[in-house]
Amino acid sequence: MPRFFFNHLTPDDKNEIDIEGLKLNSLNEAIEEAAFAAKGAVALADEPVRGEFVIEDEGRVLLARVPYAAEGEPVADETNAASDVK
Repeated sequence: MPRFFFNHLTPDDKNEIDIEGLKLNSLNEAIEEAAFAAKGAVALADEPVRGEFVIEDEGRVLLARVPYAAEGEPVADETNAASDVK
């Protein structure tokens, strides 16, 4: 079973290197794993966030990139909210 490494490029452009990796059956499983982690990062964010998971093989060859981004929740405009009440 091949080992995949999930390096993480943070919003402030730091590169967090994965030194352990995960043994998975295929690149598709590795992409699914990165997508799951990206969804988790977005779900936990309470402000705009962006980043990228860079998937490498055992030889540290780039195989795929899984970028993610989320904008902050829009704040309701109190004047518009009041005008909607009838």
